[in-house]
Amino acid sequence: MSNKSDVSAVSSEKENNEIQSLKKVPFAVSEAYKNIRTNLISALVKQDKKTVVISSPNASDGKSTTSINVAISLSQINKKVLLIDADAHRPTIHTKLKMKNNDGIINVLIGVSTFSEAVQQYNSRLDILTVGPIPQNAAEIFNDPSFDELLDELNEKYDYIILDTPPVNLISDSLVIAQKVGGIIFVVRSGFTTREMLRRAVASAKQLDINILGVILNGTDFSKNGYHKKYYGSYYN
Repeated sequence: MSNKSDVSAVSSEKENNEIQSLKKVPFAVSEAYKNIRTNLISALVKQDKKTVVISSPNASDGKSTTSINVAISLSQINKKVLLIDADAHRPTIHTKLKMKNNDGIINVLIGVSTFSEAVQQYNSRLDILTVGPIPQNAAEIFNDPSFDELLDELNEKYDYIILDTPPVNLISDSLVIAQKVGGIIFVVRSGFTTREMLRRAVASAKQLDINILGVILNGTDFSKNGYHKKYYGSYYN
């Protein structure tokens, strides 16, 4: 396992459901996600993988909004992308994107729905698989061979797959899932996530030999560099 953080950049977000045009996004935010995209692609090529987990040490670090924006950014270079909400404890992808959540990955894994029935289209290159009904045994479901089989099937259909998972320091699901993919990216919030929180999350991943692809710093004040005002908007397009 490489301990080097290959994916590192700065992003910012606002915890609401407003979908903003890319034209309204400050240059620094747009460039940050392009930078994340470039570094992520490079890191996954090194691993010969196309699937990545995005998580955080704790809640409210901005992992779900970051997952959405990374997926959108990848789709903007004509790549076929799938974003999976694998946070079966506090799912928010469907809320942020204003999508249905009747069917989702849980339905697919327990055999109630097929993937084609559950998947939704965000744009012509980005598909969304919400979580569906919240189960009581999420960790066991994601540890079942059916999940491995689903990932193998989806890897044949998509160029990149992003999995938004629960906070590592709170729920074990992220570590279960991250062992099956190319690696994990941690999202941390400026002024909120402490070094100890991140240290614990990294230590948990290392203990299971999970490839740590890097860290994304979220909620940064761009005014400090003299070029941009403070910005907490989304990069949704």
